[in-house]
Amino acid sequence: MSELSDDALIAELKSRFDTTKKALDDVKMITKKLEEMNRKLRESEQIKSTFISLVKNEINNPLTSIQGLSEQLKQGTHSPETVTSIADMIHQESFDLDFQLRNIFITAELESGEAEVQISSVDVTAIINDAIDSSSHLLKEKKLNIRVETPGKIIFNTDSSHLNLIVANLLANAIEFNIDGGDVVIKASVADETLNLTVEDSGIGVDPTRIGRLFDRFYQSDAGITKHHKGHGLGLAIIKALIDSMDGTINVETPKKGGSIFSLTLPHKQIDADSATFEVDGGAFFFDDDESAEAF
Repeated sequence: MSELSDDALIAELKSRFDTTKKALDDVKMITKKLEEMNRKLRESEQIKSTFISLVKNEINNPLTSIQGLSEQLKQGTHSPETVTSIADMIHQESFDLDFQLRNIFITAELESGEAEVQISSVDVTAIINDAIDSSSHLLKEKKLNIRVETPGKIIFNTDSSHLNLIVANLLANAIEFNIDGGDVVIKASVADETLNLTVEDSGIGVDPTRIGRLFDRFYQSDAGITKHHKGHGLGLAIIKALIDSMDGTINVETPKKGGSIFSLTLPHKQIDADSATFEVDGGAFFFDDDESAEAF
């Protein structure tokens, strides 16, 4: 074996040093990626844990109320007025339960990529009125004044079920974070083949420093032991995801006078020429060549 010259030895050592340094850099990079992956896994587990905890309460509370109230009705010893009152409370609790379940189901569909957009000709005004009717007990409970401003009946091509859930969640948010005796104003119009819809409330408003997190899943401005508002923090995240799926936009602002204004836009979409549909209050009508209509 021939001896290496000093220059050759130095070159060999440098080569081995560079190789070792590259290997160490690779190890550091892999370690960093593994740490990031581990962090995301921990966050995912925390999200699942938070989701289960919040959803458990949001489902159990109305379900427990329904079971207790129905048990009272079974006794058969109440006056007609009391029976009517109990039935009304059961109806209200069942609405709250249904609303929470709809949000949970659409969240699961969005996560799995199964929330497909189904375009039809939609009566937007009817959807707004339906959301108000469904929330009437909540509006009455807080003595809120609600006003709808539209140029008349609005027919627009969009996804009926998605828009229904968007409006319902925006209204629920405006009610929950409003002051007793406050106002809610819903405005809708169409311009340049774009649906413009705003929901304004006179409530506590939004901290400008927190607007960037409003549409995060499970985020609540008063989370923790000081939490005063119900909900699982899914509503605004669902709204954002559904609007994104329909190529729309949503913005939120807090005027100087207080309250919050949520403004969304949705673009006009083409309906499949082979099957025209028209939806009112969630019911779809399919029109055939002979112009007959069948409720679906």
